[in-house]
Amino acid sequence: MKKSTRALVGMIGLDLAVIIGAWWVVEQTRSGAWIAPDPAASISMITTTAGMIVGVVTAVLLLAFVVHRRAGN
Repeated sequence: MKKSTRALVGMIGLDLAVIIGAWWVVEQTRSGAWIAPDPAASISMITTTAGMIVGVVTAVLLLAFVVHRRAGN
């Protein structure tokens, strides 16, 4: 597998892991299994943080993809 392809597969895998993890935490908060003083604010913070993580991971691994592709890998 080329390094550029590996960067794309890693990006998709990490993005999915973060999204699934955030979804699980939101569901735990929403169902009441995890007690939060203000569930709406907690869910907003969870989704904002997950969105930032997905953005950073995507940007870094797309940059890695472009660099590897230009290098011929």
